[in-house]
Amino acid sequence: MLKTNKFVISAFVFLGGIMSLHAHADVVKVSVNGMVCGFCAQGITKKLNNTQAVEKVNVDLEKKIVSFETLAGKPFDDEAIKKLITEAGYAVVKIERTKQ
Repeated sequence: MLKTNKFVISAFVFLGGIMSLHAHADVVKVSVNGMVCGFCAQGITKKLNNTQAVEKVNVDLEKKIVSFETLAGKPFDDEAIKKLITEAGYAVVKIERTKQ
């Protein structure tokens, strides 16, 4: 009985760790000036996807908003976001985060 309980507890801990790696930490919406075309959207999307801290990037050129989800356990703070977007040639107006 004791071995079975240890196995069950170990399995839950292991599976919980795996699930947390794929859980989302934040939904981030960044207001960006300077994006005017699909090439702009593609460039920002590529840069964000290269960070390995985000997924599901969406660029709305009309509203000038870049939104994405961060991965739990992969920190991506506002300063890093600003730096990445500024280095890509765009201006960050505002960053909003919501927890999932």
